[in-house]
Amino acid sequence: MHWADGPSSPPSMSGEDISARKERCLRSFVALMAEARPGQPLDIVEVGSWLGESAIMWHGALRDFCAGSGRVICVDPWQPYEGKAGIGQLLDAEQTRQLNARTAFASFQNNIERAGASDTIEVRRGESDDILPALPAGAFDIVYIDGDHSYAQVAKDIVNAKPLVRDGGLICGDDLEVLYNECNLPLAIKWAELGTEYVRDPETGLLFHPGVTLAVWRHFGEVSRWGLTWAMQRHGQSWRKVALA
Repeated sequence: MHWADGPSSPPSMSGEDISARKERCLRSFVALMAEARPGQPLDIVEVGSWLGESAIMWHGALRDFCAGSGRVICVDPWQPYEGKAGIGQLLDAEQTRQLNARTAFASFQNNIERAGASDTIEVRRGESDDILPALPAGAFDIVYIDGDHSYAQVAKDIVNAKPLVRDGGLICGDDLEVLYNECNLPLAIKWAELGTEYVRDPETGLLFHPGVTLAVWRHFGEVSRWGLTWAMQRHGQSWRKVALA
């Protein structure tokens, strides 16, 4: 699906702070995988690429830690989105304008080209439900989930992403503002199952994506989290928390 960079900032952090923290996390993920597989190209799948911000971050990390060796498969339909998953969706004015005008994909392409990342980025334009199951199993070092944030879709993306990750690889994602044990869980479950995508949690006072909170909790339990970014590492048939330097 899409909507990689929606309005998900905690009130205490600016958009710039969140972007910088996310970039540090993505770079740390690539560094971890590059250390585990020295001299090998890294393969990354990104679900939800919007205008290319995180794809460019992956490109920079591959350049710095893998001598540019590797690829990022960007999965996104770049199609109008609002109202698809349920109630409570929020898109900023620029997102709405680009989706309605069908210019988001052109903006993504332009941003990738300007960043010099075209040789790293492979586009799979379409729904993640269709594209992820068609990718080779156990072939990817990192799968990053940052698309449609409704519970139903995050859960499906996690299910479809798990088989893609090779042993020792990472499954990760964005916009986990509130953990399941921090929020009003009964309300979060209600909102998530209604399809509510973005709402204020009365327990923490934070705006959050209950679908992300619930899907991550149901599939992994406690996860590693830095800011809004979460991750788990594959160990055989199990998933464990991630230790970063």
